[in-house]
Amino acid sequence: MTTVILAEKPSQAKAYATSFSKSARKNGYYEIEDSLFPGETYVTYGFGHLVELVAPGDYSEKWEKWDLESLPIFPDTFKFTVPDSKMEQFEIVKNLLLKADTIVIATDPDREGENIAWSIIHHAGAYSDEKSYKRLWINSLETKAIREGFENLKEGLDYVSFYKEAQTRQISDWLFGMNGSPLYSLLMQQAGIPGTFSLGRVQTPTLYMVFDRQQKIDQFKKDKYYEIQVDLTYEDSSFKGVLSPIEKFNSENDAIYYLSKNRVKLGKSGAIVDTLEVEEKETSSPSLFSLSSLQSEMNKSDKISVNDTLKAVQGLYEKRLLTYPRTSTTFITNNEYSYLKAHLREYLEWLDIECPEPQLEPLKKHVNDDKVLEHHAIILTKQVPNKDVFESLTANEKKVYLTVAKNTVAMFFPTYKFEETKVITRIYDLYFHSKGIKVLDKGWKVLFDTPEKNTILPTLWEALVVDGVVSLVEKQTTPPKPFTEGTLITAMKTADKTVQNDESKALLKDVKGIGTEATRSSIIETLKTKEYIEIKKNNISITNKGILLCKAIEKQELLTSAEMTANWESYLSKIGENKGSQDYFINMTKEFINKLIAEAPEDVGTIKGDIEESKLDSLLCPKCAHILSKKKGFYGCSNYPTCKFSISETFRERKLSQKNIKELLAGKETKLKKIPKKNSKSTYNAILKLNSNYYIDFVSFFK
Repeated sequence: MTTVILAEKPSQAKAYATSFSKSARKNGYYEIEDSLFPGETYVTYGFGHLVELVAPGDYSEKWEKWDLESLPIFPDTFKFTVPDSKMEQFEIVKNLLLKADTIVIATDPDREGENIAWSIIHHAGAYSDEKSYKRLWINSLETKAIREGFENLKEGLDYVSFYKEAQTRQISDWLFGMNGSPLYSLLMQQAGIPGTFSLGRVQTPTLYMVFDRQQKIDQFKKDKYYEIQVDLTYEDSSFKGVLSPIEKFNSENDAIYYLSKNRVKLGKSGAIVDTLEVEEKETSSPSLFSLSSLQSEMNKSDKISVNDTLKAVQGLYEKRLLTYPRTSTTFITNNEYSYLKAHLREYLEWLDIECPEPQLEPLKKHVNDDKVLEHHAIILTKQVPNKDVFESLTANEKKVYLTVAKNTVAMFFPTYKFEETKVITRIYDLYFHSKGIKVLDKGWKVLFDTPEKNTILPTLWEALVVDGVVSLVEKQTTPPKPFTEGTLITAMKTADKTVQNDESKALLKDVKGIGTEATRSSIIETLKTKEYIEIKKNNISITNKGILLCKAIEKQELLTSAEMTANWESYLSKIGENKGSQDYFINMTKEFINKLIAEAPEDVGTIKGDIEESKLDSLLCPKCAHILSKKKGFYGCSNYPTCKFSISETFRERKLSQKNIKELLAGKETKLKKIPKKNSKSTYNAILKLNSNYYIDFVSFFK
């Protein structure tokens, strides 16, 4: 009896191996001895995806080079391969799987984990009806959780549909990329824009969300308007009242006319307290974290990119300090609540905070067994880091751990209690609303560094006359805010808010927006690496390249609409539920690609004016006049390798501004300040110029 446990990556395999009684490390696997597995037992691993789809050129010579005439690229059957760099490990895994009687799939407990495992099994030729297949499905890499998982293995074949779903997504994304990228790149090049343009089933609608927001910002015109308010005074206390319901006026005359209709004038006036309500209120602690909500919070609080947050929380999971990260739910079950309650004292000691009267009864807001399907919310494990372990974490891991720790223990703290006073004062026929807040118990808010503002009103009673001064307040409408990575990932998840149709709204809500918890951060990262978007002061701005692509595809609703993307995500989910067909979805993808190939030339042709305008705003190569593309640390010619011109973004460790680079490319001298001196803390200012070999030269100093 031979059992092979297949992990996704080396760190995961090591965590499994160390949870058993005895383990011996070998080349690419571990030998295991443990009462849970009586026969020969091995733990082996992939490096994530060991198996991947082959390149188009491996199917046919005509697909080796990009050519509009060779599109579409639709293989009759899809082939898979193992990259040379991973072949040695694949052979080790293959040999172990072939001799296994039982294969335990122990990759990450999600759809992509299923894809990784079954792709390896099938490519190795190790699938057989005679073998037994089990599934390890756990939310923590702690030793106890691992052992409990192996004691309660699930039937492996029950999860094969998740593999089909993930593989279908993988194939359709390949079809999109291998057809859409050459199609639009070649058409753009014909229109005069060099470089490459990539498309993606979720990537492109996400980019269009940024484009649409940017358009609304750019086209926004500020409008001035007026509101009526009253400054109220009683004894030595003053407070404001706003018109209830609030009215907005386009001009001062409109506001004054409204006042006169209601027998009110600007300036001093007596006001009567018409109604007064005092109510004690309370709010429970925030919801627990899904991956998206944690990424959004870290971007907002610490300006950490969503991808870096995922790396940090994945690292903390592998270090056994946090539970499984790629989760879409904000709930836990009673089982998790029980262990958190049992370890509460340790968590509080680690946070160095007291909770004299903890809330020990679970709230439905946090604990709901029915809401937890594959994974629960991201919470603390039973393992609390000591000082040395915590200090060994990266800066981002420390911030993420602390945020999750406070969020987890907050649900045991008392509710935040405050007294709310609502006052309506009347001046003739107009009513003004005032609200006061008095904090009674900070409760769970003591965990967070959020200053609480008490807005305490004076002691008032109904029919009391107070002094008032009526005035007009001039205001301006404000444009939409640019996306940050945090708000974009939230917008992807809550895309149902962007559509009007009730059916579409319900569909988007059901599939939890566009993309998945596992893919959203990589999609945003791709938009950055493809130079479609830039991050400036934590705000996302769309580049000229991104704008041109969005204008080229804006007539293709399937590429721009979150609604359409949700339909696709919904069908993919049906495949995971054994209610859909891979062939149907792939054929649907092919139909759309054929539609794109037929319509894209005309779509691109309509934006020639935008292309010419884009050239005026772009950096041009001084050698061949092609557009320069921004790379990591330098700008390179898009005509590479024919033209190998490049220009660094820095001069002697000092970053050049866009103005500096434009002046250099134009053959002009440019001034650069505060260049650091070698082995010194002092700086100097220099005049620079490109020399005849197109290198940046020092010309002279300047003050």
